[in-house]
Amino acid sequence: MNFSQLYKQMGEFSMKTFPKAGSIEHLKKLKIEADEAISEPSDIKEYVDCLLALMAAGYKAGIGPDEMIQVAEDKFKILKQREWTEKDGIYQHVI
Repeated sequence: MNFSQLYKQMGEFSMKTFPKAGSIEHLKKLKIEADEAISEPSDIKEYVDCLLALMAAGYKAGIGPDEMIQVAEDKFKILKQREWTEKDGIYQHVI
């Protein structure tokens, strides 16, 4: 299964299973899943939970999988050109 197929299946699953949840609710779920990944950083399933929550949020926001990948590629180009600073192990780009 490729990314587009998984994205579509996750989106359809979220529409059926979580009909009252919109993109914001899925983003809130992503925050919960991210905290779980922080607590269990060696558990790949926690990272996947984050990815699936993000897919559901994007799907419900009307963002397609190809658009998500294209914008990620574009954003990555920008990130590579930025200057970065670190504080307490957290990196932020310099404004």
